[in-house]
Amino acid sequence: MTRLIATALACFIMTGSLTAQEYRLLVGTYTEETPAEGVYLYSFDSQTAEATLLDMAPSGNPSFVTLSPDQNRAYSVNEFKDGRQGVSSFILEGDKIRPLNSILIPEDQIDGRDPCNILDLGETVITSNYTGGSVTVFALDEKDGSLIQMSQYFSFWMRYTQVVSGLPVGEQPANMHCAVKSPDGKYVFVTNLGMDCVHRYDKGEGIHPLGNSTIAWRHQGLTKYGPRHMVFSADGHFAYLLCELGDKLIVFEYHNGELFPIQTLTAYKGKGHGSADIHISPDGRFLYTSHRLKGDGIAIFTIDPATGKVRSAGFQPTGTHPRNFAITPDGRWLLCACRDDDRIEIYSIDNNTGLLTHSGKTIDLGAPVCIQVFTPSDAPAE
Repeated sequence: MTRLIATALACFIMTGSLTAQEYRLLVGTYTEETPAEGVYLYSFDSQTAEATLLDMAPSGNPSFVTLSPDQNRAYSVNEFKDGRQGVSSFILEGDKIRPLNSILIPEDQIDGRDPCNILDLGETVITSNYTGGSVTVFALDEKDGSLIQMSQYFSFWMRYTQVVSGLPVGEQPANMHCAVKSPDGKYVFVTNLGMDCVHRYDKGEGIHPLGNSTIAWRHQGLTKYGPRHMVFSADGHFAYLLCELGDKLIVFEYHNGELFPIQTLTAYKGKGHGSADIHISPDGRFLYTSHRLKGDGIAIFTIDPATGKVRSAGFQPTGTHPRNFAITPDGRWLLCACRDDDRIEIYSIDNNTGLLTHSGKTIDLGAPVCIQVFTPSDAPAE
């Protein structure tokens, strides 16, 4: 009986026979000098790949968005060009989204310039601030989920007293790009493009979730890799790091907070040095990375479930500047935010090979940057 159940489950996964249904898309945009106006909410029919605009919440440059676990709140950074650090909260009610509140911090108070990623930890949200070279924690109201105050701030800029890695005496640039929670829930990892490393924080509770920190991994070569985005496998045994400047993909074994590199490969041959986003398919068999600035597109890899290592399977050219993308929970579609072409391109995923095929359908939207796909809470179970 156990073998029969395992065989049936394997067939279910291999055929991708999840029920097609309607999802929701949460889309962050750049609003300065573009037609976009804020955070957009769409419905998406997984049977037809048709998207319908439901609502929009006005916000300034909400470039990266995330969803609360109960799907009743959304949060975004506000990536302003004038040096302010902004973060905003929104209420989701059915097919509506509306602003809840925002916090703006001038540059003369902290250096939180260009927040480009946000992580929801339940009681707090964490922003990674690229130009500011910092990480900021904001406490949330336990009743309505609104933003209360900045509760922690960490700056990573360092000063040299001697020449290091070819840089002159002075400041070493830190460029924080994303924060991710470890699968065991014990740590928060933060990528630092400027210092070529990944930081690890002990995860605490309450409004001060970031405890003791250390460097979990550092690139030691002369050529910068520039760690950008990082994901863990569903079983928690492996981590995958995409490096922007070196166009490298690094595979790690993960165990109790430790990252052990087991594979490094060039993610694509376009040499754009603008590698951006990384995601694993819901069934865990395929990994995808996006690449910009030259030869824009999505690189496709197959994953060996036993070793965690990957093998190149192909490359799908896309529109201009595919900064971020998302995969539907049923594994049928990949939606790619082509920022500079003002559209989201929709690709079908071959269940056997992982390869992508343009559906011919797009979502026309000014400067889309980030896409989050979720199942509405009132949807029938799959």
